[in-house]
Amino acid sequence: MEELNRLSRFVLDEAKTMGADYAQCVVSESEKKEFNVDGGEFSLMRTLFDRDVVITLLKDQRKGTVHVNRFEEAAIRGAIADCLEACAGAESDPAWQFADEPSETAYTDGSPSCDTDLLFSRTEELLHMIRERHPKILLEQMITEHDAERSLYRNSNGVCCRTESGSYRFSLMYSGHEGEKSTSFFSSDVTLKTLDRPVIETALFERELSAIENQLDPSPLQGKFVGTVLLAPSALLEIVLSTVIGKFVSDSSLIDGSSIWKDKLGQSVADPRFSLRFAPNADEVVDRTHLTGEGYPAEDYDLIHDGRLVSFALSQYGANKTGGKRAGNNSWNMFVPAGEKSLEEIIRGIDRGVLVMRFSGGDPASSGEFSGVAKNSFLIENGRVSNALTETMISGCIPDMLNHIREISSDRLLDGFLGLPYIAFDGLTVSGK
Repeated sequence: MEELNRLSRFVLDEAKTMGADYAQCVVSESEKKEFNVDGGEFSLMRTLFDRDVVITLLKDQRKGTVHVNRFEEAAIRGAIADCLEACAGAESDPAWQFADEPSETAYTDGSPSCDTDLLFSRTEELLHMIRERHPKILLEQMITEHDAERSLYRNSNGVCCRTESGSYRFSLMYSGHEGEKSTSFFSSDVTLKTLDRPVIETALFERELSAIENQLDPSPLQGKFVGTVLLAPSALLEIVLSTVIGKFVSDSSLIDGSSIWKDKLGQSVADPRFSLRFAPNADEVVDRTHLTGEGYPAEDYDLIHDGRLVSFALSQYGANKTGGKRAGNNSWNMFVPAGEKSLEEIIRGIDRGVLVMRFSGGDPASSGEFSGVAKNSFLIENGRVSNALTETMISGCIPDMLNHIREISSDRLLDGFLGLPYIAFDGLTVSGK
C-alpha cells in the first residue's frame, strides 16, 4: 500500500504543477488466480497481475479522464498531459463538483488472501456434482477465480480511501444435451467471500441447472395471449431494473428531460409491495463500493419504497445540472425485498403465463415500451410449468408492469452482488407462431 500512497501523491503533485485546478486518482494493483474448464475438462490454470491508474482532472471547469496501466513516473506525466489535453477539448461546465471534506478511511473486504488449494478442490467438487446431479448438462465453460486488489483513492481536496479486498468468483456457461437434442446456452454466476460450503448450494445454481435440463423438448407457442409473465431474477434485471435505472432515474435521462418519472418524486410508481434499494454496504455484498465516482462516501439508499419513488439515481454532477439531490451511491448493488410466497406457490396461482429465465431484445423506448424474445422459457398452464418454449415473444410497458405485479417470490438470487426475487407481472402480451 505504501507504493500506492506514494504514487497517488505524485499524481496530484504533478497535476497541480502542470496546471490542473483539481485532481483525483485511483491507483490499484490486482492479482487474479484462475482455473478454466472447457467442455467439462480442466484446460488452464494461470495467475495474472495488473496495475491501473485512473486520473481525473479539472481545468477551467473542463473535465478529462484517462487510464494508464503503468506506474513509472514518465508514464504518469504523459497520462496527466493527455488528461489536460482532454480537458482543453471539453466544454466548460460549472456543474462538475467533487468531495471536498478531507477524510482518511481504510477498508478490508472479503478474503484478500487466496486459498488456492481450496479453490481448486471446490472447482473440482462443483464439476463432479454437476456431472452427478445433472447428467444432461454440458458445461461449455467454467471460470473460477480469486481476485485480490489493493486500491487507493485520493483527491486534491484531502479525501483519501484505502481498500484491500478479495473474493472468489464462479462463472458457468452451459446448455442441455441429450443425443441430438440441445438447448440454448445459459449462464450462472456467484461471487463469494469464503469457500465454506459447496458452490452448487449458493446463488440459484441448482434451480437453474435443473431448468436447463428440462428444456430439451421445447415446442413453439401457438397463437397469442395476454397473461402473466414470471421473470426470473436475471430476466428481471435485464428487462425491468436496467430500464428503470437507465431510462427513468439516471443522470442522462433527467438532464435531457426524457425521463417519464422526472416529475414523479414522492409519488406512487409501483405496486406497494415493491421496493428497490441500492445497498453496497449490505452484508450480502462481497465486493463493496466505498466511494462514489466523485469521492463521496457510499451510503445505502432507497430508490423506490413501498411503491413510491423516493429518490433519483443522480451523481453530484447530475444533481447540480437538474437541481435535484445526489444519491447515496452509484453502485449497481440492487436489492428487492422478498415476498411471502415461494416460487412454487406463485406458479400454482397462474392459469396461463410464461416463466422467462433470459431475455433478448432491443433497447426499450424512453416510455418503457419493450419487445423481445423470451429465452430459456416455459409455458405455465393451470398452475403448472408445462413444456419449454421456442419462438416466443413478450412485449409490454415497464411502468404498467410495476403497477400490475401479481406476486413477488420469497426465493431470491443472492449472488454476492444483487438480491433479487422472481416477480410475476400481469397484462403482458405473449406471442408465438
